[in-house]
Amino acid sequence: MIARRLRWTLAVLVAVIGVVALTLSYEDDTGVTAPRSSASRASTPARCTEANLDGLTPMVPGGDHKELVQFWRGIVGPTYRAACTEDYRRLARLLEFEGSPEYFSTTACSGCTSLEIVAMWRDEYGFRGTDLSQLLEARPVQTQGGLMFRRGNAVAWFARGTHGTPGQWTGFYPRCDLEPDCATYASDTP
Repeated sequence: MIARRLRWTLAVLVAVIGVVALTLSYEDDTGVTAPRSSASRASTPARCTEANLDGLTPMVPGGDHKELVQFWRGIVGPTYRAACTEDYRRLARLLEFEGSPEYFSTTACSGCTSLEIVAMWRDEYGFRGTDLSQLLEARPVQTQGGLMFRRGNAVAWFARGTHGTPGQWTGFYPRCDLEPDCATYASDTP
């Protein structure tokens, strides 16, 4: 009887340890297995609100401010929501243009798929989706071609689009300071 209870207790203990081990590491939808830090377990879930679009002014005199904000919300919003909810597959799809990340500006990743680019951000820079959502909560800089968000060393760009190309997320550098082209372009933006 005591041996049976001991085996049962041992089996429950092994099951609990297995669940804890699975909880402490995870495989996200990019196929990358990464340990979760105690800081991420202790933190509260991200509060997804909206990207910051304060301070935007119409480029055309007499343009409608509300219409401008609504336009940018349609472009920046999907990236913000995917980042805030840490939907890495959705982020990867958003950096593709016509099915390819070829025209997306980021840290060099020769021949990488969009999922590999997101995995590179995570592996090499410790990127988390919530980092990007917090970046998009910073006040943007408006340029003739679009918006630039900058927070610390991270920079993201969104293009307004042209007649043949829709507005879209066009660039993200988790460490702009390490990339000469990014650092130059970001410093040239007011």
